[in-house]
Amino acid sequence: TRVTTGVKDTAGNAMSSQYETSSGFSTSSSSSSSASSAPAIAVSRSHSCALLDNSSVKCWGRNQYGQLGIDNTTTMGDNSGEMAVLPTVNLGTGRTATAIAVGGNHSCALLDNASVKCWGLNDSGQLGINFFRTYPNILRMGNISGDMAVLPTVNLGTGHTATAIASNVRTDHTCAILDNASVKCWGINDYGQLGIDNTTNMGDNTGEMDVLPSIDLGTGRTATAIAAGGYHSCAILDNASVKCWGRNNTGQLGIDNTTDMGDNTGEMAVLPTVNLGTGRTATAIATGWYHSCAILDNASVKCWGYNTYAMLGIGHNRNMGDNTGEMGDNLPSIDLGTGRTATAIAAGTNHSCALLDNGSVKCWGYNASGQLGIENTTIMGRNSSEMAQLTGINLGTGRTATAIAAGDLHTCAVLDNAS
Repeated sequence: TRVTTGVKDTAGNAMSSQYETSSGFSTSSSSSSSASSAPAIAVSRSHSCALLDNSSVKCWGRNQYGQLGIDNTTTMGDNSGEMAVLPTVNLGTGRTATAIAVGGNHSCALLDNASVKCWGLNDSGQLGINFFRTYPNILRMGNISGDMAVLPTVNLGTGHTATAIASNVRTDHTCAILDNASVKCWGINDYGQLGIDNTTNMGDNTGEMDVLPSIDLGTGRTATAIAAGGYHSCAILDNASVKCWGRNNTGQLGIDNTTDMGDNTGEMAVLPTVNLGTGRTATAIATGWYHSCAILDNASVKCWGYNTYAMLGIGHNRNMGDNTGEMGDNLPSIDLGTGRTATAIAAGTNHSCALLDNGSVKCWGYNASGQLGIENTTIMGRNSSEMAQLTGINLGTGRTATAIAAGDLHTCAVLDNAS
């Protein structure tokens, strides 16, 4: 799902020329709503989607693969008047949405009947529809007239529906929590990010979704939250512990090594939980390209993994979680400000954001495009005093936030007036 330039970061990874995964994205209830207000938002590398107060969905931004779900490939929002005429996504006759998620070049919605639909690029099976077409419409849905009206739902297994969905800023895979609290992921699987003990892509060939296995989260364990990162995935389990699987080159799995997990037989059965510190558990999870973040049971925040651009917010730029002893009590909580705690967390490609208990928002990490919202392009969080000095984003006079979403090079918030 990545359109990249030849530029590479210090980890040797190609950097995008444009998007989450996303988001990570986090949502919370809006204190008020009005016509055309948006109680939920998700952002990607180069497009964004909002769940409106009438449960419809609108997406804007880049659309070369049909990721906006408007039956064409016209980019929307870059010219005068386009947002005023932005069409809603056709989710099917009588269908509305209860949740949204966006990947690098695809989008998904959890519908009011608990089914899931995804549209956009499908080169790795991330739409979960076992479906291909002949050139030039191969590997995508939502890009030509009539596509969305016939878009199939994702086959989650006989009799199964979904309660949550996840994709993210640089993600070619999608995950869902099912009605029995199990987890299934589909799409690209080159590092084991689907958690099925192999590296076989799922959802890109006939019949694969029919036999897609649930992830082994541990004996008797189920999931309460799910997040999909660039090449890894994380879940909060029913005992409030966290497990992450997939690529681990920078410690993003939080297991004090750089061993990929979930790509070989038997690995998920022995996958360790993330050590969040003595007595600590998690209440929310977010995944970026190569890092992960969690809100803990005391409303503090910890992040681990890739840290060259200070997206971990811990006063230096060394990776954490890739060597023995770095996690647990040795991983510091983020300084959110005196007396401040977090109510939501979002992880973008190389930055992170938190919605605080007073409705303010703080972001840290990479800032080349102003994605931290602090009216400059200064990276924040890599020096010891920077997090203490970090100011909240100016959302407008008297305005606070109820939800946040972090993409590749941009960030969005839903405000207390549901704008």
